[in-house]
Amino acid sequence: MLVLVLVLCPLPAATGRAGATPVAQGAIQTASPSLPLTLLSQTPWVTPGQVFDLHLRPGPSSVPAAQLGLTVSVYSCLSSVSGFDQSVGAGPVGAPISSTAAPVALSSLPAVAGGGVDLSMPVVVGSASAAPGGAAFTVQLLPVGEQCKSFPAGVFPVRVGLVDLSGGTVLGSFTTHLVYTDAAATTQRLRVGVVLPVQATQRASRAPMPTELLARPSSALDTPRTALVGVVAAVDRIATQHRAVPVTLQVSGQTVALLASTGHAATLAQLGQLAATPDVHQLTAAPYTPVDAAALVDGGLASELGLQVARGVETVDAATGRPAPTAAAGLGPWIADTPLDTGTVTALAADGFGQVVLPAGDLSSAPAEGSTTQPFPLGGVRGSGVTAMASDDDLAARFTSDPGNPVLAAHQLVAELAQLYYEQPNLITPRAVLAVAPTGWAVDPAFVDALLGALDGNPIVLAQTTSQVFGLFPQPAPCRTTCRLTGAVTGGLPVGAIRVQRVRVNGFADAAVGVRPLAQQLGDLVLGGEAQALRSPQQAAVVANAGLAVDAQLGQLAIQGDKTVTLTASSGLVPVTVASGASYPMTATLVLGSDKLLFPNGQSQWAKTGVVLAPHHQNVVYVRVRARAAGVFRLDVSLRSPDGSLRLATGELSVRSTPSSVVGLVLTGASVLVLAVWWFRTSVRRRAARRAEDEAADGDGDAAHDTVAEPAGRP
Repeated sequence: MLVLVLVLCPLPAATGRAGATPVAQGAIQTASPSLPLTLLSQTPWVTPGQVFDLHLRPGPSSVPAAQLGLTVSVYSCLSSVSGFDQSVGAGPVGAPISSTAAPVALSSLPAVAGGGVDLSMPVVVGSASAAPGGAAFTVQLLPVGEQCKSFPAGVFPVRVGLVDLSGGTVLGSFTTHLVYTDAAATTQRLRVGVVLPVQATQRASRAPMPTELLARPSSALDTPRTALVGVVAAVDRIATQHRAVPVTLQVSGQTVALLASTGHAATLAQLGQLAATPDVHQLTAAPYTPVDAAALVDGGLASELGLQVARGVETVDAATGRPAPTAAAGLGPWIADTPLDTGTVTALAADGFGQVVLPAGDLSSAPAEGSTTQPFPLGGVRGSGVTAMASDDDLAARFTSDPGNPVLAAHQLVAELAQLYYEQPNLITPRAVLAVAPTGWAVDPAFVDALLGALDGNPIVLAQTTSQVFGLFPQPAPCRTTCRLTGAVTGGLPVGAIRVQRVRVNGFADAAVGVRPLAQQLGDLVLGGEAQALRSPQQAAVVANAGLAVDAQLGQLAIQGDKTVTLTASSGLVPVTVASGASYPMTATLVLGSDKLLFPNGQSQWAKTGVVLAPHHQNVVYVRVRARAAGVFRLDVSLRSPDGSLRLATGELSVRSTPSSVVGLVLTGASVLVLAVWWFRTSVRRRAARRAEDEAADGDGDAAHDTVAEPAGRP
């Protein structure tokens, strides 16, 4: 039994080599009009008496369409996987065993949807077989191809070229493969576990406004419209056209939230339908956004890895109705396309993962059966019970081999699976190969459509879920050299910023216990900043925007300061007003401090816990203070989360102290008495002086009277 696990992971743009399948009527067409020649669809395998059919589309050219033609060259079947790699890379070797005698005029071929033509080629075996009449070209598999172990069954490279009929100039070409099989229905087919990503990574939005962040924290992130369109189309193809093909889906919680917020209810419903058939469609316990697990653990953020898994599972379960997996029951496989180290695998095991899929290059060695691999216990990991399978680097390269020609890339992948089958066909013991898409591969619906179409009913390849593939091996294979991890090279993750914002989000959640969904949204923004597909500056930008989203919530709280409170005694009550514009209540700790004031605890700093701030309200807290002296003093006010980790708001008040003491009253009274005595004595003296003056004035008047009267009495 030959077993292969095919793993596609989420990630951004693609670059590299080629492969694909026939596209059903109305299926997505590849969008590469700039290529000289694009494959729209292909017959994934040919059995005796069948036709090898290619749908081809020429790209823009200065050569008139009437002057375009096609050439076809079929080469001997391949004897090894390395020979297959050679045919895809440098091209087929040797002389063709069957080729067009002259180019086939493009104008002579039937037109197909998507602006292409249909090149239909009957396949015959042996020189004695008669070629059907009326065909533009007939493929003849001659005895020269008997290098195949199961001739005539095997994988034959096919070189297709676009030429200028007027001069014979080759305008463009590519290599695909003819998979010819006469396998019986009872053959032990190659098991394939296909893991497809349903993931769209979000970058930071540019300069989000506080009002936007307040109303919708998710506005901190940009909407990746192209990637989202690909995800929606891929899910639709799986749910409608390829519903019977078993696949494993890596659905990220961030993508589910994005689908919900952008009105893709139909896609979420389709994911729910797929989740309802776990024997055919396995939804893994994926992180909230694809992450480099080793970078998190080695950066001291193992708790963030646990949050990634918990939030990913919670979000996807809520949206799809999938029964929530638990760490106690086992979360299934952790699928990685980047290296892991022993500390990371230990952390994953603690989170509930008993199986891991990791790159072959991350291992010192791994049990193999020819070019395939087997499950094995991972050496050097604390807490036994972790079973691993190694992914194949060559298969991983097929996903990014030809992003402009995705149908071709998918068919090359399927042809390589066929080559793996023919390496040791129809064995009794299982064989397995894992193919994990590398970082940078974006969900391409044309690739997915072609791949699943080629696996549907394939006579030598049988699709299964990842758990079913692991289940094919009751006992892990022994490792002769312990199968140790070679280690992971990590760095670039904004560890410090992530820690700071996680503390702030936790503090907000502690203060606003009644709005858990809001706190989760803020926490999800921090998780989004850990996305593996983002470069380090992009991760830092997302984490910074998460901080701005927290600031927008805290901006609704304010300490009303810029005012002076006057104390007419040595102690008194000071009103501290906290204005809340939030629509939800909050619980906080009020912290006061002053160098010149003493609080109820007799200290210069004091805190009141359990302060409840009503929504849309001026919340007043009265605090008794005692002034050490007269004067005007600053009172610092800080509002913190109940756990003290987050400062919610700050402000200051001015306290004027004008105290009256007993000594002051006595002195004041004495002063008044002295003044009264002085006033009384001064008043008495003045009165006496006036009397004396009046009496003197009266005496002087009488004398003057007497003197004047005397001469008047003379004779």
